[in-house]
Amino acid sequence: MGTNRDNLPSSDEFLPKSLFVLIVDGDAADGEGTQAALARLGVGSDCCENEAQAMELVRLHHARRQEYDLMIVNRSLPSKSGTEWIGEIRALMGETPTVIILTDDNESGGASDAKTAGADVFMKKPLSAEDVLQEYQRAARRKNPKPSPASAQSALDGRRILIAEDMTVSAEIVKQLLSMHFMEVDHAENGKEAVDLFLNNPPGHYDAILMDVRMPVMDGLDAAKAIRASSHPDAKTIPVIALTTNHLDEDVQHSLAAGMDAHLEKPVEPDQIYRTLAELIEKKE
Repeated sequence: MGTNRDNLPSSDEFLPKSLFVLIVDGDAADGEGTQAALARLGVGSDCCENEAQAMELVRLHHARRQEYDLMIVNRSLPSKSGTEWIGEIRALMGETPTVIILTDDNESGGASDAKTAGADVFMKKPLSAEDVLQEYQRAARRKNPKPSPASAQSALDGRRILIAEDMTVSAEIVKQLLSMHFMEVDHAENGKEAVDLFLNNPPGHYDAILMDVRMPVMDGLDAAKAIRASSHPDAKTIPVIALTTNHLDEDVQHSLAAGMDAHLEKPVEPDQIYRTLAELIEKKE
């Protein structure tokens, strides 16, 4: 599983084992060959044959904030072109991850089309794993680094966060983490109380909601659904983030289906909470 890094790699600090890759290739043999070549260099990867499978993997990892660092996408996919699919990825994730478009043809306009769609690199088959890593490093150096934890924390000063958590100790830990960086915190002891607090306050009162999934009276999934279905002006836009011990792919899918924007697994690293809050609040605004 990949890890979120605060900055893109420099040539001095880049380690292949730190990379996590998604390979999307309708030719299963080619995809598996790329995966095996990367594995020999210590690079972990997922491999799939079409954009529907790829999008599901991307959505699951994005919800967990455990993003792919690199995507290697065949220009020709079963249902749509790779360049068209990359446009959807950019709409979801912005400039990350780095994207390499692959082709086994000699179309002169291929590189231009790929760049227009949001790809960083255009490469032709057969691939060399070493060339892939070299192109990744070059593309990474061209990109702007992600905000540091310090800048994310600064962007959160003065924000009001609603925490829904039935375990008092867990709630106090999260409250302290947020308060350390000048966020204001309200605490609901169950999902129903969280929904009531949200509905009974004016638009803009809360900047985000941190929602435990397993709670008495009303669980976090039902609470998220109730918030999204309400007529409150912020119902569709307020970031709702699951904080949970539920870690299976189907648990992430349930969170997304309920209207959650992210699914963070306990125990959550403080910097991951800060980055996720900063990203989602900025996106909302």
